Amino acid sequence: MHRCLVLDTTGDPLAVIPRWIDALGLVITGKVTALALYERVVRSQHMTFRLPAVAMVKTYVGAARRRPLFDAPVKAVVLARDGFVCQYCGRPVSLATGTKDHVQPRSRGGADRLDNVVAACIGCNRRKADRTPAECGMHPARRPRSLTQAERIGCLMSTLRAEERRAWSEGLAALGIHLAPAA
Repeated sequence: MHRCLVLDTTGDPLAVIPRWIDALGLVITGKVTALALYERVVRSQHMTFRLPAVAMVKTYVGAARRRPLFDAPVKAVVLARDGFVCQYCGRPVSLATGTKDHVQPRSRGGADRLDNVVAACIGCNRRKADRTPAECGMHPARRPRSLTQAERIGCLMSTLRAEERRAWSEGLAALGIHLAPAA
């Protein structure tokens, strides 16, 4: 697996391209600049290319219709942000036992955004149901919030294999973003 991290012009993650051939196509057509390359090479009849690991778009890419990477309140991101701890009772949760809970329920006009979603265990999520914290007397330990740039990159890095982690760290270091060593 040789995924490519694509950054926008400000250095924020824009996308992760799962297929190396698509990432290489962006580099060859000049739409992105490769900041880091994998050791692996691919060959055509007349040329040899190293696969891009981290790339930055050359021009601004408008993403008005689509949520930027890590702005969607998917369960894995919410649980990682909240330290895999239920924000109502404090019990540890996992991807299998944890859920995401809308603090202001969607049925009451609450938004489906990271600043309205917290990690919860299944029992607390059922107990709270579609009530507000004031109505049920259950208040989250920490206020929900959007992720910082370091947290976004940390979420990405936690899913990588060693070769990808090394190459992505090199590319991000070129931008002055230094990562904590793998745990």
